[in-house]
Amino acid sequence: MRTFWLYTLARLGIIVGVGLILFPFLGLNLLMAVAAIVIGALLSYLFLGNMRARVATDIEARLAARASKPKRKSADEAAEDQIVDDRLTEEERLTEEEHAADEKRIADEENLSDGNGREK
Repeated sequence: MRTFWLYTLARLGIIVGVGLILFPFLGLNLLMAVAAIVIGALLSYLFLGNMRARVATDIEARLAARASKPKRKSADEAAEDQIVDDRLTEEERLTEEEHAADEKRIADEENLSDGNGREK
């Protein structure tokens, strides 16, 4: 993170430096600010390439480390998961009860018929 802040300060320093150089020629106005930003960005691109590469590498390493860590659940996520799990177990229980009721109904129907399609 330190390299990021150093790079940011270096870019800001270049922009301020260019602004100070342009101030006597353009005065303090919007045109001077825009020119300082554009010229500063170009100079930063030319002279801060190594620092920019280090910052990019540092950011990639941080993202890779963050992605490899297991995600922590918030209290809301844990509560939502518990509700979903409760509903699923309730639906499974109801499905089992319905299945048992269907088997009982089929068995009762078989007991009522004598096998020829007629009832006893």
